[in-house]
Amino acid sequence: MDQGGKFLAIASVVIIAVILQVGLIISEDNESPAQTAGCFAEDYFNRDKSMGQYLCKEIIEDEESDVVGDYLHQVAQEAKAMGFKKNYMKTALSHVETRTEMQDENTAIVRIKGERSRYLNPVFGAIATMFFLTESYEVDKTLQVIKENGQWKVCGTPFMLAEL
Repeated sequence: MDQGGKFLAIASVVIIAVILQVGLIISEDNESPAQTAGCFAEDYFNRDKSMGQYLCKEIIEDEESDVVGDYLHQVAQEAKAMGFKKNYMKTALSHVETRTEMQDENTAIVRIKGERSRYLNPVFGAIATMFFLTESYEVDKTLQVIKENGQWKVCGTPFMLAEL
């Protein structure tokens, strides 16, 4: 009888853990302004073309230019001028903190604070960190986020994209 009680207790704990995990996964899928701004910032500093999926129509539907493509081309040219490949310009964003201020139900201002550092091969990165050879730069930017077709999108003047 004692074995059956232990089994029932363990089984109920496992079932509750699975239900909680599923609930957390489902709740994580709910998009928020801070999540959108954070994902955009990570892609922006990683110099990833997928940053365009987080931009509002106002920015990406500019008929005169491809804002993301032009920015990535400019970054590649800067790297080439310094004698490096374009991957040298990638930086990793860490210690990210976001603060969201809702303007209304479809508009928010998200402040992103964190650090960015040169993206290195993981082995080189570990060695550089061990010997304090890495240099990090503070990120403190504010992004305007709007709800477009039920999804949050970054709009306004995100980082240097607007300066092109």
